[in-house]
Amino acid sequence: MGKNKIIYSIRVPRILEATVALIAEKGIQNITLDQVAQRAELSKGGLVHYFPGKDKLIESAVADFFRKIFERGREIRDRIDNPLKQLLSYTWLYNKNDPDLLVGYRLFFDIMSIASRDRRYRQVLQDFVENWITLLKASISRGIAAGDFQVRDVEETARSVSAVYQGVASRWFLDPENHSDEWAVRTVESLVGFLVTNKL
Repeated sequence: MGKNKIIYSIRVPRILEATVALIAEKGIQNITLDQVAQRAELSKGGLVHYFPGKDKLIESAVADFFRKIFERGREIRDRIDNPLKQLLSYTWLYNKNDPDLLVGYRLFFDIMSIASRDRRYRQVLQDFVENWITLLKASISRGIAAGDFQVRDVEETARSVSAVYQGVASRWFLDPENHSDEWAVRTVESLVGFLVTNKL
């Protein structure tokens, strides 16, 4: 590996981590390239060498963070054989003690807010949702093949399951006093179970 590749492999992850941490603390619209450079312990010139603009930096940082979350979800799912338990394996997302989830939800809701007015961030949000849909479709297809699920349309059901997770997450994260971790898990288990075993 050449010297430039080694430097890249050290600096870029540091930049992305600094960006995610700052977004979680301040929000996307309140961070600057100067703040990211300072957090990553680089000059601003060193930062813009890799990311010449704030939008590209944020898109890259968010994509990298959520890629890691998706990998974690896939690894957990793949250790489970039962298709319904696979679909329910993402309830680890409702753990208030997981620091990655605190960051992830802040990123997600910040992007959701901006996406209502900005097409670029709408695409970031759509990419996020489509990645979850892909994970869910695999388990749903497996459940159909095993004869466990009564589902007519894999795509539609995956989108419905995704909406359940997202809706429960909104209540759970934004109103934790009235929506505990246990409430979130029970609600998802009940609604997802209904969607795949009693679908009309």
